[in-house]
Amino acid sequence: MKKSVYILLLSIVFTSCKKWLDINENPSSPNSTVPAPEQRLPPIIAQFADGYESAGTRVAFLAQQLAVTYANNNNWNLTRWYSNVSSANWPWQSWYVNTAVNIQPLIEASEKVGAYHYIGAAKIMKAWGFGYLADFYGMLPYDEFDIPGNLTPRFDDGAYVQGKVIALLDEAIADLQKSQEITAPDLAEGDILNGGKVENWIRLAYGLKARFLNHLTKKADYNPQAVLDALASAPQSDEQSSIMQYVDEEGVADNSKAALQYVNIGSTGRITKLYYDYLSNNYTGAPTGNNNMEDPRMDLLIPRMENREGQLVRTQFVDMSSDLPKAGPSSYNYSASSDRFSNKDSVYVQLRMDPTKPQAGQRILSTGSWYTQRGGKGLLLTNAEMRFIEAEVRLRLGQSAEALTAYKAGIRSHMSIMGITPTVIEQFLSSSSVIQNAGDLTMSHIMIQKYIALSYSPEVWCDLRRMNYCTDASGSYNETVGIYKGFKRPSHVFIEAYPSPTDWPRRFAVPSYEINFNIEQVRKANPNAESPTYLNEPVWWDQP
Repeated sequence: MKKSVYILLLSIVFTSCKKWLDINENPSSPNSTVPAPEQRLPPIIAQFADGYESAGTRVAFLAQQLAVTYANNNNWNLTRWYSNVSSANWPWQSWYVNTAVNIQPLIEASEKVGAYHYIGAAKIMKAWGFGYLADFYGMLPYDEFDIPGNLTPRFDDGAYVQGKVIALLDEAIADLQKSQEITAPDLAEGDILNGGKVENWIRLAYGLKARFLNHLTKKADYNPQAVLDALASAPQSDEQSSIMQYVDEEGVADNSKAALQYVNIGSTGRITKLYYDYLSNNYTGAPTGNNNMEDPRMDLLIPRMENREGQLVRTQFVDMSSDLPKAGPSSYNYSASSDRFSNKDSVYVQLRMDPTKPQAGQRILSTGSWYTQRGGKGLLLTNAEMRFIEAEVRLRLGQSAEALTAYKAGIRSHMSIMGITPTVIEQFLSSSSVIQNAGDLTMSHIMIQKYIALSYSPEVWCDLRRMNYCTDASGSYNETVGIYKGFKRPSHVFIEAYPSPTDWPRRFAVPSYEINFNIEQVRKANPNAESPTYLNEPVWWDQP
Protein backbone atom coordinates (compact mmCIF):
# COMPACT_ATOMS: atom_id res chain seq x y z
CA MET A 1 0.00 0.00 0.00
CA LYS A 2 2.65 2.43 -1.09
CA LYS A 3 2.71 4.72 -4.08
CA SER A 4 5.57 6.54 -5.68
CA VAL A 5 5.56 10.32 -5.41
CA TYR A 6 8.22 12.49 -6.93
CA ILE A 7 9.98 14.21 -4.04
CA LEU A 8 12.61 16.88 -3.85
CA LEU A 9 16.04 15.48 -3.06
CA LEU A 10 17.46 17.52 -0.23
CA SER A 11 20.50 15.56 0.81
CA ILE A 12 23.08 15.87 -1.96
CA VAL A 13 26.43 16.95 -0.55
CA PHE A 14 29.07 18.53 -2.74
CA THR A 15 32.79 18.34 -2.00
CA SER A 16 35.73 19.84 -3.87
CA CYS A 17 39.27 21.03 -3.36
CA LYS A 18 38.49 24.31 -5.15
CA LYS A 19 37.60 27.16 -2.81
CA TRP A 20 35.06 28.72 -5.13
CA LEU A 21 32.97 25.59 -4.95
CA ASP A 22 32.89 25.95 -1.17
CA ILE A 23 31.33 29.40 -1.26
CA ASN A 24 29.06 29.27 -4.31
CA GLU A 25 25.91 27.24 -4.83
CA ASN A 26 24.43 26.19 -8.12
CA PRO A 27 20.72 27.08 -7.98
CA SER A 28 20.04 24.43 -10.60
CA SER A 29 21.38 21.64 -8.40
CA PRO A 30 19.18 20.67 -5.44
CA ASN A 31 20.78 20.31 -2.01
CA SER A 32 19.85 20.98 1.57
CA THR A 33 20.06 24.78 1.32
CA VAL A 34 19.15 25.84 -2.23
CA PRO A 35 15.40 25.04 -2.62
CA ALA A 36 13.05 27.93 -1.92
CA PRO A 37 9.93 27.62 0.28
CA GLU A 38 7.63 27.24 -2.73
CA GLN A 39 9.75 24.29 -3.87
CA ARG A 40 9.83 22.61 -0.47
CA LEU A 41 6.16 22.69 0.48
CA PRO A 42 4.65 20.59 -2.37
CA PRO A 43 6.60 17.37 -1.68
CA ILE A 44 5.90 17.74 2.05
CA ILE A 45 2.16 17.91 1.38
CA ALA A 46 2.31 15.04 -1.13
CA GLN A 47 4.31 12.74 1.14
CA PHE A 48 2.12 13.57 4.12
CA ALA A 49 -1.01 12.72 2.11
CA ASP A 50 0.59 9.44 1.02
CA GLY A 51 1.23 8.32 4.59
CA TYR A 52 -2.03 9.72 5.97
CA GLU A 53 -4.25 8.11 3.36
CA SER A 54 -2.29 4.86 3.54
CA ALA A 55 -3.02 4.83 7.27
CA GLY A 56 -6.65 5.39 6.27
CA THR A 57 -6.58 2.36 3.99
CA ARG A 58 -5.33 0.23 6.85
CA VAL A 59 -8.09 1.60 9.07
CA ALA A 60 -10.72 0.81 6.43
CA PHE A 61 -9.79 -2.88 6.63
CA LEU A 62 -9.58 -2.85 10.42
CA ALA A 63 -12.80 -0.82 10.81
CA GLN A 64 -14.81 -3.20 8.60
CA GLN A 65 -15.47 -0.70 5.87
CA LEU A 66 -13.52 -2.99 3.55
CA ALA A 67 -12.99 -6.70 3.21
CA VAL A 68 -10.35 -8.30 1.01
CA THR A 69 -9.99 -11.35 -1.18
CA TYR A 70 -8.27 -14.15 0.66
CA ALA A 71 -4.52 -14.21 0.23
CA ASN A 72 -3.19 -14.45 3.79
CA ASN A 73 -1.35 -11.15 3.28
CA ASN A 74 -1.11 -7.90 5.22
CA ASN A 75 -4.52 -6.61 4.14
CA TRP A 76 -6.19 -9.87 5.07
CA ASN A 77 -4.41 -9.75 8.41
CA LEU A 78 -5.74 -6.26 9.00
CA THR A 79 -9.30 -7.53 8.55
CA ARG A 80 -8.61 -9.90 11.47
CA TRP A 81 -7.22 -6.93 13.46
CA TYR A 82 -3.63 -8.09 13.17
CA SER A 83 -1.30 -5.18 12.40
CA ASN A 84 2.07 -6.85 12.15
CA VAL A 85 5.33 -4.90 12.10
CA SER A 86 5.37 -4.98 8.31
CA SER A 87 1.90 -3.50 7.75
CA ALA A 88 2.77 -0.86 10.34
CA ASN A 89 5.75 0.44 8.39
CA TRP A 90 4.61 2.68 5.58
CA PRO A 91 2.73 5.45 7.47
CA TRP A 92 5.74 5.64 9.80
CA GLN A 93 8.32 5.67 7.00
CA SER A 94 6.37 8.12 4.87
CA TRP A 95 6.25 10.52 7.80
CA TYR A 96 9.69 10.25 9.37
CA VAL A 97 11.83 9.60 6.30
CA ASN A 98 10.01 11.53 3.59
CA THR A 99 8.17 14.29 5.41
CA ALA A 100 9.05 15.26 8.98
CA VAL A 101 12.80 15.71 8.39
CA ASN A 102 12.05 18.25 5.64
CA ILE A 103 9.79 20.51 7.72
CA GLN A 104 12.44 22.36 9.74
CA PRO A 105 14.45 23.11 6.57
CA LEU A 106 11.25 24.57 5.09
CA ILE A 107 10.79 26.76 8.16
CA GLU A 108 14.40 27.94 8.02
CA ALA A 109 14.22 28.71 4.31
CA SER A 110 10.97 30.62 4.88
CA GLU A 111 12.43 32.65 7.74
CA LYS A 112 15.18 33.94 5.43
CA VAL A 113 12.65 35.62 3.13
CA GLY A 114 9.89 36.43 5.62
CA ALA A 115 7.52 33.80 4.19
CA TYR A 116 5.36 33.57 7.30
CA HIS A 117 2.53 31.79 5.51
CA TYR A 118 4.90 28.98 4.58
CA ILE A 119 6.08 28.83 8.20
CA GLY A 120 2.46 28.50 9.31
CA ALA A 121 1.74 25.77 6.76
CA ALA A 122 4.91 23.92 7.82
CA LYS A 123 3.90 23.97 11.49
CA ILE A 124 0.42 22.70 10.61
CA MET A 125 1.92 19.81 8.66
CA LYS A 126 4.22 18.97 11.57
CA ALA A 127 1.36 19.10 14.08
CA TRP A 128 -0.93 17.07 11.84
CA GLY A 129 1.59 14.34 11.12
CA PHE A 130 2.74 13.82 14.68
CA GLY A 131 -0.81 14.18 15.99
CA TYR A 132 -2.46 11.53 13.84
CA LEU A 133 0.46 9.09 14.19
CA ALA A 134 0.44 9.46 17.98
CA ASP A 135 -3.23 8.46 17.87
CA PHE A 136 -2.43 5.62 15.47
CA TYR A 137 0.56 4.10 17.29
CA GLY A 138 0.07 5.43 20.83
CA MET A 139 3.73 6.40 21.23
CA LEU A 140 6.50 7.65 18.96
CA PRO A 141 9.72 9.70 18.91
CA TYR A 142 8.98 13.44 19.00
CA ASP A 143 11.60 15.43 20.90
CA GLU A 144 14.54 13.38 19.64
CA PHE A 145 13.38 12.36 16.18
CA ASP A 146 15.70 14.68 14.25
CA ILE A 147 18.76 15.03 16.48
CA PRO A 148 21.77 14.57 14.18
CA GLY A 149 23.62 11.35 14.87
CA ASN A 150 20.97 9.97 17.23
CA LEU A 151 19.87 6.68 15.69
CA THR A 152 17.95 5.53 18.78
CA PRO A 153 15.55 8.35 19.66
CA ARG A 154 13.43 8.18 22.81
CA PHE A 155 9.73 7.41 22.42
CA ASP A 156 7.24 9.98 23.76
CA ASP A 157 3.74 9.11 24.90
CA GLY A 158 0.81 10.35 22.86
CA ALA A 159 -0.39 12.63 25.67
CA TYR A 160 2.88 14.55 25.60
CA VAL A 161 2.80 14.75 21.81
CA GLN A 162 -0.73 16.16 21.80
CA GLY A 163 0.38 19.01 24.06
CA LYS A 164 3.12 19.86 21.57
CA VAL A 165 0.71 19.56 18.66
CA ILE A 166 -1.85 22.00 20.09
CA ALA A 167 0.90 24.54 20.79
CA LEU A 168 2.21 24.17 17.22
CA LEU A 169 -1.24 24.79 15.79
CA ASP A 170 -1.56 27.99 17.82
CA GLU A 171 1.83 29.13 16.53
CA ALA A 172 0.80 28.30 12.98
CA ILE A 173 -2.36 30.38 13.24
CA ALA A 174 -0.32 33.37 14.45
CA ASP A 175 2.17 32.97 11.57
CA LEU A 176 -0.58 32.71 8.98
CA GLN A 177 -2.19 35.89 10.29
CA LYS A 178 1.01 37.89 9.66
CA SER A 179 1.70 39.88 6.51
CA GLN A 180 4.51 38.36 4.50
CA GLU A 181 7.66 40.30 3.62
CA ILE A 182 7.96 41.65 0.09
CA THR A 183 10.72 39.10 -0.57
CA ALA A 184 8.46 36.15 0.23
CA PRO A 185 6.84 33.94 -2.43
CA ASP A 186 3.07 33.91 -2.49
CA LEU A 187 1.64 30.84 -0.77
CA ALA A 188 -0.18 29.89 -3.97
CA GLU A 189 3.16 29.13 -5.65
CA GLY A 190 3.75 26.06 -3.47
CA ASP A 191 0.36 25.14 -2.04
CA ILE A 192 -1.00 22.00 -3.73
CA LEU A 193 -3.60 21.43 -1.02
CA ASN A 194 -5.49 24.69 -0.51
CA GLY A 195 -4.49 26.64 -3.62
CA GLY A 196 -2.81 29.42 -1.67
CA LYS A 197 -5.90 30.27 0.38
CA VAL A 198 -4.45 31.45 3.69
CA GLU A 199 -7.90 31.41 5.28
CA ASN A 200 -8.25 27.70 4.48
CA TRP A 201 -4.95 26.96 6.24
CA ILE A 202 -6.08 28.88 9.31
CA ARG A 203 -9.36 27.00 9.30
CA LEU A 204 -7.46 23.74 8.85
CA ALA A 205 -5.45 24.52 12.00
CA TYR A 206 -8.62 25.20 13.99
CA GLY A 207 -10.24 22.07 12.54
CA LEU A 208 -7.32 19.95 13.69
CA LYS A 209 -7.56 21.52 17.14
CA ALA A 210 -11.25 20.60 17.30
CA ARG A 211 -10.47 17.05 16.14
CA PHE A 212 -7.65 16.44 18.61
CA LEU A 213 -9.44 18.08 21.56
CA ASN A 214 -12.54 16.00 20.90
CA HIS A 215 -10.53 12.80 21.28
CA LEU A 216 -10.53 13.44 25.02
CA THR A 217 -14.17 12.45 25.63
CA LYS A 218 -13.11 9.73 28.11
CA LYS A 219 -10.84 12.06 30.09
CA ALA A 220 -11.84 14.10 33.13
CA ASP A 221 -10.44 17.27 31.54
CA TYR A 222 -12.49 16.96 28.34
CA ASN A 223 -13.71 20.46 27.52
CA PRO A 224 -16.65 20.51 25.09
CA GLN A 225 -16.67 24.31 25.00
CA ALA A 226 -13.05 24.34 23.86
CA VAL A 227 -14.05 22.05 21.00
CA LEU A 228 -16.92 24.34 20.04
CA ASP A 229 -14.62 27.38 20.19
CA ALA A 230 -12.21 25.71 17.77
CA LEU A 231 -15.08 24.65 15.50
CA ALA A 232 -16.23 28.27 15.25
CA SER A 233 -13.05 29.10 13.31
CA ALA A 234 -12.75 25.74 11.50
CA PRO A 235 -14.21 25.08 8.01
CA GLN A 236 -17.81 26.26 7.74
CA SER A 237 -18.30 25.37 4.07
CA ASP A 238 -17.14 22.76 1.61
CA GLU A 239 -14.96 25.36 -0.12
CA GLN A 240 -13.03 25.85 3.13
CA SER A 241 -12.27 22.13 3.45
CA SER A 242 -8.77 20.75 2.85
CA ILE A 243 -9.21 18.23 0.05
CA MET A 244 -6.41 16.66 -1.97
CA GLN A 245 -7.34 16.45 -5.65
CA TYR A 246 -5.59 13.60 -7.46
CA VAL A 247 -5.11 13.33 -11.20
CA ASP A 248 -6.30 10.70 -13.66
CA GLU A 249 -3.72 10.86 -16.41
CA GLU A 250 -5.43 9.10 -19.30
CA GLY A 251 -3.07 6.85 -21.16
CA VAL A 252 -0.34 7.15 -18.52
CA ALA A 253 0.66 3.83 -16.99
CA ASP A 254 2.25 5.00 -13.74
CA ASN A 255 0.14 6.04 -10.75
CA SER A 256 2.31 8.87 -9.41
CA LYS A 257 -0.60 11.32 -9.49
CA ALA A 258 -3.48 8.88 -9.02
CA ALA A 259 -5.64 8.72 -5.90
CA LEU A 260 -4.07 6.92 -2.95
CA GLN A 261 -7.11 4.73 -2.41
CA TYR A 262 -7.09 3.68 -6.08
CA VAL A 263 -3.48 2.60 -5.69
CA ASN A 264 -3.71 1.09 -2.22
CA ILE A 265 -6.86 -0.99 -2.56
CA GLY A 266 -6.08 -2.30 -6.03
CA SER A 267 -8.29 -5.11 -7.28
CA THR A 268 -8.55 -7.03 -3.98
CA GLY A 269 -10.78 -4.76 -1.87
CA ARG A 270 -14.44 -5.67 -1.30
CA ILE A 271 -17.39 -4.02 0.47
CA THR A 272 -18.45 -5.36 3.84
CA LYS A 273 -22.00 -6.06 4.92
CA LEU A 274 -21.60 -3.60 7.82
CA TYR A 275 -20.72 -0.73 5.48
CA TYR A 276 -23.68 -1.51 3.25
CA ASP A 277 -26.00 -1.90 6.23
CA TYR A 278 -25.05 1.57 7.44
CA LEU A 279 -25.67 3.08 4.00
CA SER A 280 -29.01 1.30 3.69
CA ASN A 281 -30.17 2.03 7.26
CA ASN A 282 -30.24 -1.68 8.06
CA TYR A 283 -29.17 -1.59 11.70
CA THR A 284 -30.82 -1.55 15.12
CA GLY A 285 -32.47 1.81 15.78
CA ALA A 286 -31.88 3.17 12.27
CA PRO A 287 -34.13 5.94 10.96
CA THR A 288 -37.19 4.58 9.19
CA GLY A 289 -40.73 5.49 8.25
CA ASN A 290 -43.30 5.81 5.50
CA ASN A 291 -41.16 8.25 3.55
CA ASN A 292 -38.00 6.16 3.24
CA MET A 293 -35.57 7.08 0.46
CA GLU A 294 -32.45 5.27 -0.66
CA ASP A 295 -29.24 7.07 0.19
CA PRO A 296 -28.12 8.85 -3.02
CA ARG A 297 -24.50 7.96 -2.22
CA MET A 298 -25.27 4.28 -2.65
CA ASP A 299 -24.25 3.80 -6.29
CA LEU A 300 -21.26 6.10 -5.83
CA LEU A 301 -19.86 4.06 -2.95
CA ILE A 302 -21.04 0.54 -3.82
CA PRO A 303 -19.59 -1.05 -6.99
CA ARG A 304 -21.83 -2.73 -9.54
CA MET A 305 -21.22 -5.24 -12.30
CA GLU A 306 -23.09 -5.79 -15.56
CA ASN A 307 -24.81 -9.15 -15.74
CA ARG A 308 -25.51 -11.17 -18.89
CA GLU A 309 -28.79 -9.37 -19.36
CA GLY A 310 -27.00 -6.01 -19.48
CA GLN A 311 -28.24 -4.89 -16.07
CA LEU A 312 -25.95 -3.31 -13.49
CA VAL A 313 -26.23 -5.26 -10.24
CA ARG A 314 -24.64 -4.37 -6.92
CA THR A 315 -21.91 -6.40 -5.37
CA GLN A 316 -22.70 -8.88 -2.66
CA PHE A 317 -21.29 -7.96 0.73
CA VAL A 318 -18.80 -9.73 2.96
CA ASP A 319 -20.17 -10.47 6.42
CA MET A 320 -17.09 -10.21 8.62
CA SER A 321 -18.70 -12.24 11.42
CA SER A 322 -19.47 -15.16 9.07
CA ASP A 323 -17.08 -17.94 8.10
CA LEU A 324 -16.43 -16.41 4.67
CA PRO A 325 -13.42 -14.23 5.65
CA LYS A 326 -11.55 -17.23 7.04
CA ALA A 327 -10.62 -18.34 3.52
CA GLY A 328 -12.45 -16.05 1.13
CA PRO A 329 -13.88 -14.56 -0.90
CA SER A 330 -11.56 -15.74 -3.62
CA SER A 331 -10.17 -13.47 -6.29
CA TYR A 332 -11.51 -14.13 -9.79
CA ASN A 333 -10.68 -13.75 -13.46
CA TYR A 334 -12.97 -12.87 -16.35
CA SER A 335 -12.65 -14.32 -19.84
CA ALA A 336 -14.03 -11.93 -22.44
CA SER A 337 -14.04 -14.61 -25.12
CA SER A 338 -16.29 -16.95 -23.14
CA ASP A 339 -18.00 -14.21 -21.12
CA ARG A 340 -17.43 -16.24 -17.97
CA PHE A 341 -15.77 -15.82 -14.61
CA SER A 342 -13.29 -18.22 -13.06
CA ASN A 343 -15.32 -18.80 -9.87
CA LYS A 344 -18.55 -18.01 -8.08
CA ASP A 345 -16.97 -15.30 -5.92
CA SER A 346 -17.22 -12.89 -8.83
CA VAL A 347 -20.44 -11.74 -7.11
CA TYR A 348 -18.12 -9.85 -4.73
CA VAL A 349 -17.26 -7.03 -7.12
CA GLN A 350 -13.90 -5.29 -6.95
CA LEU A 351 -13.72 -1.60 -6.02
CA ARG A 352 -11.59 -0.47 -8.93
CA MET A 353 -13.55 0.70 -11.94
CA ASP A 354 -13.25 -1.47 -15.03
CA PRO A 355 -10.12 0.06 -16.58
CA THR A 356 -11.07 -0.70 -20.17
CA LYS A 357 -14.11 0.33 -22.14
CA PRO A 358 -15.97 -2.92 -22.93
CA GLN A 359 -16.16 -3.92 -26.54
CA ALA A 360 -19.41 -5.07 -28.10
CA GLY A 361 -20.73 -8.08 -26.22
CA GLN A 362 -18.45 -7.56 -23.21
CA ARG A 363 -19.59 -6.57 -19.76
CA ILE A 364 -18.75 -3.73 -17.41
CA LEU A 365 -16.86 -5.60 -14.69
CA SER A 366 -17.02 -2.85 -12.06
CA THR A 367 -18.39 0.68 -11.82
CA GLY A 368 -15.91 1.28 -9.01
CA SER A 369 -16.29 3.56 -6.01
CA TRP A 370 -16.11 7.33 -5.60
CA TYR A 371 -13.12 7.03 -3.25
CA THR A 372 -11.22 4.57 -5.41
CA GLN A 373 -11.46 6.27 -8.79
CA ARG A 374 -8.10 7.13 -10.29
CA GLY A 375 -8.69 10.89 -10.29
CA GLY A 376 -10.43 10.91 -6.92
CA LYS A 377 -10.29 13.21 -3.92
CA GLY A 378 -8.61 12.77 -0.57
CA LEU A 379 -10.94 14.19 2.08
CA LEU A 380 -8.25 15.16 4.58
CA LEU A 381 -10.30 17.56 6.72
CA THR A 382 -13.75 18.69 5.69
CA ASN A 383 -16.70 20.79 6.67
CA ALA A 384 -18.66 17.52 6.92
CA GLU A 385 -16.35 16.20 9.65
CA MET A 386 -16.60 19.48 11.56
CA ARG A 387 -20.38 19.34 11.53
CA PHE A 388 -20.41 15.78 12.88
CA ILE A 389 -18.01 16.78 15.66
CA GLU A 390 -20.37 19.65 16.45
CA ALA A 391 -23.37 17.30 16.46
CA GLU A 392 -21.61 14.99 18.91
CA VAL A 393 -20.60 17.82 21.25
CA ARG A 394 -24.05 19.46 21.14
CA LEU A 395 -25.72 16.15 21.97
CA ARG A 396 -23.35 15.65 24.91
CA LEU A 397 -24.36 19.10 26.16
CA GLY A 398 -28.06 18.27 25.87
CA GLN A 399 -28.55 20.68 22.95
CA SER A 400 -30.51 18.22 20.83
CA ALA A 401 -32.01 20.74 18.38
CA GLU A 402 -28.57 22.16 17.55
CA ALA A 403 -27.20 18.61 17.34
CA LEU A 404 -29.88 17.66 14.80
CA THR A 405 -29.06 20.68 12.66
CA ALA A 406 -25.35 19.83 12.69
CA TYR A 407 -26.05 16.13 11.97
CA LYS A 408 -28.04 17.05 8.86
CA ALA A 409 -25.42 19.60 7.83
CA GLY A 410 -22.75 16.89 8.01
CA ILE A 411 -24.72 14.60 5.70
CA ARG A 412 -25.44 17.50 3.34
CA SER A 413 -21.78 18.50 3.18
CA HIS A 414 -20.51 15.01 2.42
CA MET A 415 -23.07 14.51 -0.33
CA SER A 416 -22.27 17.92 -1.79
CA ILE A 417 -18.53 17.15 -1.87
CA MET A 418 -19.39 13.94 -3.72
CA GLY A 419 -21.23 15.95 -6.38
CA ILE A 420 -24.81 14.96 -5.62
CA THR A 421 -27.29 17.61 -6.77
CA PRO A 422 -28.76 19.90 -4.08
CA THR A 423 -32.35 18.91 -4.94
CA VAL A 424 -31.66 15.22 -4.36
CA ILE A 425 -29.74 15.99 -1.17
CA GLU A 426 -32.62 17.98 0.30
CA GLN A 427 -35.12 15.28 -0.69
CA PHE A 428 -33.07 12.74 1.22
CA LEU A 429 -32.61 15.01 4.24
CA SER A 430 -36.39 15.50 4.38
CA SER A 431 -37.12 11.77 4.16
CA SER A 432 -37.66 9.31 6.99
CA SER A 433 -34.25 7.79 6.21
CA VAL A 434 -32.84 10.68 8.25
CA ILE A 435 -33.77 11.58 11.83
CA GLN A 436 -36.28 14.47 11.76
CA ASN A 437 -37.08 15.01 15.44
CA ALA A 438 -34.39 16.25 17.80
CA GLY A 439 -35.65 14.03 20.59
CA ASP A 440 -35.06 10.92 18.47
CA LEU A 441 -31.42 11.67 17.63
CA THR A 442 -28.88 9.39 19.29
CA MET A 443 -25.10 9.26 19.37
CA SER A 444 -25.33 6.14 17.24
CA HIS A 445 -27.11 8.02 14.44
CA ILE A 446 -24.44 10.73 14.44
CA MET A 447 -21.44 8.43 14.56
CA ILE A 448 -22.69 6.02 11.89
CA GLN A 449 -23.21 8.92 9.48
CA LYS A 450 -19.74 10.21 10.35
CA TYR A 451 -18.36 6.70 9.72
CA ILE A 452 -19.75 6.94 6.16
CA ALA A 453 -18.56 10.52 5.57
CA LEU A 454 -15.03 9.70 6.77
CA SER A 455 -14.65 6.53 4.71
CA TYR A 456 -11.01 5.41 4.45
CA SER A 457 -9.85 7.98 7.02
CA PRO A 458 -7.59 7.28 10.03
CA GLU A 459 -10.04 9.32 12.09
CA VAL A 460 -12.68 6.59 11.83
CA TRP A 461 -10.61 4.39 14.13
CA CYS A 462 -10.26 7.18 16.69
CA ASP A 463 -14.06 7.37 16.82
CA LEU A 464 -14.51 3.60 17.08
CA ARG A 465 -12.14 3.47 20.04
CA ARG A 466 -13.62 6.51 21.77
CA MET A 467 -17.11 5.05 21.42
CA ASN A 468 -16.02 1.51 22.37
CA TYR A 469 -17.27 -0.04 19.14
CA CYS A 470 -20.63 -1.69 19.92
CA THR A 471 -20.01 -2.71 23.49
CA ASP A 472 -21.31 -2.03 26.97
CA ALA A 473 -19.19 -0.89 29.92
CA SER A 474 -17.73 -4.39 30.34
CA GLY A 475 -16.42 -4.45 26.77
CA SER A 476 -18.93 -7.10 25.70
CA TYR A 477 -20.81 -6.74 22.43
CA ASN A 478 -24.18 -5.15 23.23
CA GLU A 479 -26.39 -3.89 20.44
CA THR A 480 -28.79 -2.23 22.85
CA VAL A 481 -26.34 0.31 24.22
CA GLY A 482 -23.47 0.06 21.74
CA ILE A 483 -22.84 2.92 19.31
CA TYR A 484 -21.71 1.15 16.13
CA LYS A 485 -24.61 -1.27 15.78
CA GLY A 486 -23.68 -4.59 14.19
CA PHE A 487 -19.92 -4.07 14.53
CA LYS A 488 -18.82 -7.50 15.76
CA ARG A 489 -15.49 -9.22 16.22
CA PRO A 490 -14.50 -10.87 12.92
CA SER A 491 -14.81 -14.64 12.70
CA HIS A 492 -11.10 -14.94 11.89
CA VAL A 493 -9.94 -12.55 14.64
CA PHE A 494 -6.24 -12.78 15.54
CA ILE A 495 -6.88 -14.59 18.80
CA GLU A 496 -3.31 -14.20 20.10
CA ALA A 497 -3.85 -10.43 20.34
CA TYR A 498 -7.52 -10.57 21.31
CA PRO A 499 -7.95 -13.67 23.50
CA SER A 500 -11.02 -12.38 25.34
CA PRO A 501 -14.39 -11.48 23.78
CA THR A 502 -13.96 -8.08 25.43
CA ASP A 503 -10.70 -7.34 23.58
CA TRP A 504 -10.83 -4.85 20.69
CA PRO A 505 -8.14 -3.17 18.55
CA ARG A 506 -6.73 -0.14 20.36
CA ARG A 507 -3.38 0.66 18.73
CA PHE A 508 -1.19 -0.23 15.78
CA ALA A 509 1.94 -2.34 16.07
CA VAL A 510 5.34 -0.69 16.48
CA PRO A 511 7.00 -0.62 13.02
CA SER A 512 9.75 -3.09 12.28
CA TYR A 513 12.36 -0.33 11.91
CA GLU A 514 12.04 0.45 15.61
CA ILE A 515 11.75 -3.18 16.69
CA ASN A 516 14.89 -4.09 14.75
CA PHE A 517 17.08 -1.05 15.40
CA ASN A 518 15.69 0.82 18.41
CA ILE A 519 14.32 -1.94 20.61
CA GLU A 520 15.73 -0.62 23.90
CA GLN A 521 13.83 2.65 23.57
CA VAL A 522 10.70 0.78 22.50
CA ARG A 523 10.87 -1.41 25.61
CA LYS A 524 11.46 1.59 27.85
CA ALA A 525 8.32 3.18 26.48
CA ASN A 526 6.24 -0.01 26.76
CA PRO A 527 7.70 -3.35 27.95
CA ASN A 528 4.78 -5.16 26.28
CA ALA A 529 5.41 -3.69 22.81
CA GLU A 530 6.63 -6.99 21.34
CA SER A 531 3.67 -8.99 22.64
CA PRO A 532 0.59 -9.67 20.48
CA THR A 533 -1.65 -8.28 23.24
CA TYR A 534 0.02 -4.88 22.83
CA LEU A 535 -2.55 -4.31 20.07
CA ASN A 536 -5.44 -4.28 22.53
CA GLU A 537 -3.85 -1.78 24.95
CA PRO A 538 -5.73 1.56 24.88
CA VAL A 539 -3.79 4.68 23.92
CA TRP A 540 -3.77 7.53 26.45
CA TRP A 541 -7.07 9.20 25.52
CA ASP A 542 -8.80 5.81 25.24
CA GLN A 543 -8.41 5.27 28.99
CA PRO A 544 -10.79 6.62 31.67
